[in-house]
Amino acid sequence: MKSKITEEKLKKMQKKLSDYMAAKQIIDARIIENEQWYKSEHWNMVASENQYDIREPVTAFLFNAIANKHAEVMDSYPAPNILAREEGDEEEAGMLSKIIPFQLEQAGFRKTYNNVMWNKLKNGTAAYGVFFNPSLNNGEGDVDIRRLDMLNLFWEPGVEDIQDSEYFFIVNMTPNEAITASYPFAAGHLGSSGMINLRSRYEAIDNSNKSMVVDCYYKKYSADGSTVVHMTKFTGDVILDSTEDRESTAECGLYNHGKYPVIFDTLYPIDGSAYGFGMVDIAKNPQAYIDKLDYIISKNAMISGKVRWILREGSGINENELLDLSKDVIHTAGSIREDSVKEFQARPIDSYIIAHRNNKIAELKEILGNRDFNQGGTYGGVTAYGAIVALQEAGSKLSRDIINAGYDSYSDLIYMCIELVRQFFDSERKYRITGEDGSLQYIKYSNKNIRKTGKLTAPVFDISVQPEKRNPFSRMSQNQTALDFYKMGLFKPELADEAIMTLEMMSFEGKEKLLSTIRKNKQLHEAAKAAAPANTETVQKSQLNPTAF
Repeated sequence: MKSKITEEKLKKMQKKLSDYMAAKQIIDARIIENEQWYKSEHWNMVASENQYDIREPVTAFLFNAIANKHAEVMDSYPAPNILAREEGDEEEAGMLSKIIPFQLEQAGFRKTYNNVMWNKLKNGTAAYGVFFNPSLNNGEGDVDIRRLDMLNLFWEPGVEDIQDSEYFFIVNMTPNEAITASYPFAAGHLGSSGMINLRSRYEAIDNSNKSMVVDCYYKKYSADGSTVVHMTKFTGDVILDSTEDRESTAECGLYNHGKYPVIFDTLYPIDGSAYGFGMVDIAKNPQAYIDKLDYIISKNAMISGKVRWILREGSGINENELLDLSKDVIHTAGSIREDSVKEFQARPIDSYIIAHRNNKIAELKEILGNRDFNQGGTYGGVTAYGAIVALQEAGSKLSRDIINAGYDSYSDLIYMCIELVRQFFDSERKYRITGEDGSLQYIKYSNKNIRKTGKLTAPVFDISVQPEKRNPFSRMSQNQTALDFYKMGLFKPELADEAIMTLEMMSFEGKEKLLSTIRKNKQLHEAAKAAAPANTETVQKSQLNPTAF
């Protein structure tokens, strides 16, 4: 069958890719440079004149700030809560709230999220790829979530949302053997793309047996006006695959949700750009001055800490013995005058330079929101536990803002996962979920109740994101909450209604299990209370007739 991707269409894709790559060179260079700053290997980018045998000092305040912010983000690892938009879909929404986390677990999402957050904090933008991989789950196919390398992504310059880009490209250097194994007809046409691996410009990478494979995503409009996303895979001038050429996807496209399967998570946005800027971008200037000042101080310490001597010509002093500290006796030829020898030592550096360096350190911490109490330190005589916690909460507003912004991208990711389940999960699949009482349950689930059937529209779901708090402070707070409940008597069966109302307004780990236990205790209490009159009558009779028992 003749391909719908004509030579003219392919040339247009190649031209667009070339234009997008040229427009993105500044961003690519910034990504590579930020990586060097993150690794504290930035002295080759900082002008210096090292005239002394001193290794350029590196103070990893920037790395420490990024690491602390990353730890705060991971403490608030997101969990999805899928809500029905109509009353009749509540059961399916509840099932998806249990199933989607299992899908994420199977896809190794926690590791992916961890790596994405590193990239986001360093460079300002990171990317998820949300695909359906037909080779997973023993050939049955499954959701595949990956962290994408920003150096390998290209989109239309000037758009703030990549979904508005005319084309979106994902490029990878792929071994020729892997290409010919999947596409035998490509043999003899590989290595002719004329493009290079971006990382090979900065790292020693052997690409001699690899070719650049391009996944080109683009959108079209179907007869009903809906958006259809297609994908054409090519290397050089050879088309490897295209959804327009497949009978099953020619009309509906690759994914029914009609979006590029890529999600950008931006730290600090820039108007008119889909790419933002990160912590390295705003802090590398003070970090550079900290290291320069540290170099000056270290150099002065080396100079001023060394005693030098001025010897008058013809003084007769044995120079070698003067410099040898192990010698108790220094010989001289003739008498020694007052100007024969004189100690010479450089003046120590002024204290204001050291103070200036400390101010730069404080500046870096301030602009990154990495103050001492955010790391558990104290200052100004603050030692009370409650006061420290209050300062930590007040100082963590920047972290909360970063986390909440990331939840928006996470919601888009969950939406794509639901749509992939709706499109591809026709057969029943087995899942391990957590029941209302906290016990493990094993169920089967398919998309039969959430896909569109006939004239009926498919159910629509809303996504609410909640953090999974796992830090020691949150556990201690939860333990304290349990003790407070006990002191207030909320665990007493006769106060079950009050306890249920209180718990339903709260959010914490293990809430469902606690509610289930309180409801069971309430039922047991009511059953015992209902049986109480009969027991009382039996007791009264036994008092009259000791042989009743």
